[in-house]
Amino acid sequence: MRDGVRLQADVWRPAAAGAFPALLQRTPYNRADSFAVVVNAGIEPLRAVAAGYVVVIQDTRGRFGSEGAFAPFFTEGVDGVDTIEWLADQPYCDGKIGMYGASYYAATQLLAAMHRPPALKAIAPQMTASDYHDAWVYHDGALELGFSLYWALGLAAGEAARRAAAGEDVADAVAELEPLLRDPWRAYSARPLIDIAPLKALLPAWGDWLAHPDRDSFWAPISIAARYPQIRIPALHIGGWFDLFLRGTITNYLGMAAESGVPQQLIVGPWAHAAAHDGLGELYFAADAPLAALDLTALQLAWFDRFLNTAAGSEPSPSLEPPVKVFVMGSNRWREETAWPPERAVTTRLYLVPGRPGATSGVVQRELPGQDEPATEFLFDPADPVPTVGGATFLPGAYVGLHAGPRDQRVVEDRPDVLTYTSEPLDTDLEIAGAVSVVLHARTSAADTDWTAKVVDVHPDGRALSVCDGIVRARYRNGTSRAEPVTPGQTEEYRIDLGHTSMVLLAGHAVRVEISSSNFPRFDVNPNHGGAIATATKPDFVVAHQTIEHAAAAPSYLELQALPAAEAPTQDNEA
Repeated sequence: MRDGVRLQADVWRPAAAGAFPALLQRTPYNRADSFAVVVNAGIEPLRAVAAGYVVVIQDTRGRFGSEGAFAPFFTEGVDGVDTIEWLADQPYCDGKIGMYGASYYAATQLLAAMHRPPALKAIAPQMTASDYHDAWVYHDGALELGFSLYWALGLAAGEAARRAAAGEDVADAVAELEPLLRDPWRAYSARPLIDIAPLKALLPAWGDWLAHPDRDSFWAPISIAARYPQIRIPALHIGGWFDLFLRGTITNYLGMAAESGVPQQLIVGPWAHAAAHDGLGELYFAADAPLAALDLTALQLAWFDRFLNTAAGSEPSPSLEPPVKVFVMGSNRWREETAWPPERAVTTRLYLVPGRPGATSGVVQRELPGQDEPATEFLFDPADPVPTVGGATFLPGAYVGLHAGPRDQRVVEDRPDVLTYTSEPLDTDLEIAGAVSVVLHARTSAADTDWTAKVVDVHPDGRALSVCDGIVRARYRNGTSRAEPVTPGQTEEYRIDLGHTSMVLLAGHAVRVEISSSNFPRFDVNPNHGGAIATATKPDFVVAHQTIEHAAAAPSYLELQALPAAEAPTQDNEA
């Protein structure tokens, strides 16, 4: 690297004379771990070599075989550029390089691409963020606790092993870390979050993240979304409808397609992060639903062939296929589109109307409510948060897929702090294809609070399976760059982004919306005290009196993009 640090890589290349295009993967998870670099990254090195590529798999700075200190994200841009320039100069490389991989491996692609190294001709980022503040560590102001803390514990374990191998005494830190690795749920309940001892000792980045809850200047150098015009590199974006980074995947695709002026493609399947099989949660989708069924090696090699295997001076071949391929859940079929969301999608509002006085259940309807609709109230106690059930989670268990995806919500809907609004059974299929959000006009008795929303597919047999969900921290209702305190008792508008989905809710099913103020441990719990959350302890917890407005002058509603009814095909056999 330009500062003299040496990064270690394995090089796979054809056993023949000559120079070849190269595919580069940069990983913090050990280049010698075949599960990490083949299964998770999605290209089998030997197949790529047989297809005429050099494959280079590198440990990122401060990880496993590489020197230096690991500072997540911040060195990946220049280290990526230096590695690309080194690789382009090797006698076995023809000067054309692509990068590939998922999650953090994809972050290394995009962070290098911001610098536009001339040899980097194409990338294939899977399941990654567009901004490492609000789409990785935080989510509309709330800490992505389930993911970020579990990830941090794993990074800390790797750092402990690395330091121990170098002869450093890390016994005390390991003794504190080991019980948290065995029971991460214990870590999720730790308070204050910023003082988790083994992370302070082994991963200083954890403290940095929590010290910067605003999207401030600390995060600016690593924002992908702020630099789309300068990332003029073709990209194959791959995501999952239940991946916690789905918003980033779609934001990257849309932003780079609009700003870069070079080919972009998008594939989204019915998958969660690192859980891309034929079923997820409590649903089976189809035999062709798994990521493996797409043959990710062949898919990516075909992508790279367009941009790396071109004759000198010739232009890459134009894409002949539509740029978007999505798996439509409910009808359980893949479909190609010319745009996402589809241009024919229509934005639709479904209003939330209260039930009988004092009830926690209400109605979803198309008609604007009247002026005299009463408000609905509930109490939110931070000491008793609503538990996470399904969704775009990254929680421990069966790797990270046990708790993810569509799961029955009836276990949480019985709680008094979860409001439910349900439509009449649908007369015709409803296909959601695009962005989903919930807008609340609401007030709280507290100095700060959270608002959560979830869309649920209610089956005729009563099962209530989650489709998508989101959260907004009240102080960040107008954006995450600056906290704006709320005035207790004052009605505010809150837009809760539930991301995107592609799903047919079949005739006879019903649409349900859940509203509450917590989803733990996917997100951290707001103490409601209005102060710094990372340093809060249980004595800081404040019970909040929450009020949702419904009258026409300040309605609360579900907003989604839907296709015309005639386009939503009914699946052959409902699972």
